Amino acid sequence: MTLADDDLRTLIHQSCLCLDDNNWDGYLDLCTEDFTYRITTHSPELRKDMVWLEQDRAGMAHLFGNLENHVTLNGRFLRHANVALIERSDESTAQVTTTFLAVHTDLEGITKLFAAGRYNDVVDLGGNRPLLRNREARLDTRDLGGGTHFPI
Repeated sequence: MTLADDDLRTLIHQSCLCLDDNNWDGYLDLCTEDFTYRITTHSPELRKDMVWLEQDRAGMAHLFGNLENHVTLNGRFLRHANVALIERSDESTAQVTTTFLAVHTDLEGITKLFAAGRYNDVVDLGGNRPLLRNREARLDTRDLGGGTHFPI
């Protein structure tokens, strides 16, 4: 079964909606069993890349299960994603590049830009629906402040 580019866009947008709604099980349902997740950025001061978070699927499930034990920002995150490029490596894999903005609205209704960057996703096309195999959230933002253990 050939999956259309719209199926890939829907996957990316569904992943953002799941994260927006703190629907952790729904997010993991969009991922392969060998899924990996990374948050990275480049430090011009250090002149190298930094990895802020790196987890496999089991690690993500553990992280989600422990979020209530962490000090977190009160309020809600909302992600605006724009799928910019879809490149198919072969019939079973695609690379999807998505620009995103994440905003945070606090309990008083004040909204601020939280982060900007790109999702560099590897999508598995081998089944009857696309699944995330790898997500790198590559940030332009380098100061997130404290209290956030949520995936971006």
